Amino acid sequence: MTRLTLRLDFAPGSRLGPGKVRLLEEIGRHGSISAAGRALGMSYRRAWLLVDEVNRSFRDPAVATQLGGPGGGGAALTDWGRTLVALYREVERAAAGAAAGPLRTLEAQLAPPVAPQVAPGGPEGAAPAAPPEPEA
Repeated sequence: MTRLTLRLDFAPGSRLGPGKVRLLEEIGRHGSISAAGRALGMSYRRAWLLVDEVNRSFRDPAVATQLGGPGGGGAALTDWGRTLVALYREVERAAAGAAAGPLRTLEAQLAPPVAPQVAPGGPEGAAPAAPPEPEA
């Protein structure tokens, strides 16, 4: 089944897509940028840079952070952050609904899958196996 992926391009350098929204959702779930990053297989630095980019893209921050200390730090979605995720998901659903008919037409025209071809010399480019020895 075809999957529609949506990325919103706002002002130059200001984008919002499925990766950032998923990161925001994980921050909401875990209460931590580092834990959210780990859940998505990304470094803390990468997660922090994405959060910073989202926070700079809008008038209000989507994520509020608390510095570490005896009780530890943390992060939470702000009211705007929760609204942002909900609005993105709403736009995503609307786009998927509007595109359903044309996507079905496109899928109907897809060529059947072709088995991968193995290059001469085998899958790893190794020399072909020697022919079997003739029987004596």
